[in-house]
Formats: sequence, C-alpha cells, structure tokens
Amino acid sequence: MKLTSLCTAAVLALSVGSAGANILADGDFEAFDPMVVSGSYATVNAPGSLGAWTVGGVSVDLIQNAFGAITNVSVDLAGTPGPGFLSQSFMAIAGYTYTLTFDVSNNGGTQLDVTLGQLPTATYTPTNTVTGYTLVWTALAGGMESVKFDSVLGSNSGPVID
Repeated sequence: MKLTSLCTAAVLALSVGSAGANILADGDFEAFDPMVVSGSYATVNAPGSLGAWTVGGVSVDLIQNAFGAITNVSVDLAGTPGPGFLSQSFMAIAGYTYTLTFDVSNNGGTQLDVTLGQLPTATYTPTNTVTGYTLVWTALAGGMESVKFDSVLGSNSGPVID
C-alpha cells in the first residue's frame, strides 16, 4: 500500500521534497519476509507493532504465498485469533491532497473498514480476486492523522491487505 501527498497550492510546492513520495513506512510488508515461512502464517498479537504499523484489536497474521496473500507477504487482518487492525500515523499538512492506494483479497473475511484522516470510514467486501482501491483526502488543517485498516468481524481468517 502507498500513501502519497501532492501539494495543491503552487506556493507550497517549493516546500515539498518530492511530490508523490510514499509517506507510509512498511507499506508492502515485504520487510517482514523473515518472520513467516512461505505457505504459512505468523501471528502478531495486540497490543504490538509490525514495523511502523500499530497492531490493535486481538491480532493480525502475516501470510506468505497462501491464505489469500496478494504478493509474497501480506496481512490477514483477522489474525489467529482475531479480529485485529493496523494503523499508522503521519503528519498531515493543511491544503495537501493525500492518496492512499491498497490491494484487498480474501481469506474468509466479510468486511474491511478503512479510515484515512478525517474521511468517513470506507467499507469494503473482500473477494477472492485481488482488487485495488484508492482513497483521496485533502487535509483542511495540519497535524497528526492516521490511516487504519480494520477487520470488523471476529474469526481467524479475514480480509487481506497489501
């Protein structure tokens, strides 16, 4: 997944290092490859962290090349047991537009809620086909904001993100 910002006012563009740069850390989850064996899963319990991500709820599972994984390493938000969520904070700048892109797959989950900044929570129904999504948000004020991916229903298999 990727969260980028673009300046919408020309005068502010000078203060932007590179428009379109990813401002989320560990968005593709590939750095966690050593934590999970291919064809299996590894549980990360809450409260905890997964690199820059905060793990909340009950738990999430790192999955690799199985269980609906999208590319090499993905995250099943339902965990074993679940449900769980991932969130990450970022510094928003007033007037900047942020674009969140992510892929969703399914390991038996029925609902994925995604929140970006002050946008209303978006709800997705995962399918067995990998589907890409985009959320766009313009910050009206500066300050700390967050992105959150949440498996709503409890079980040990759920929506998969990458």
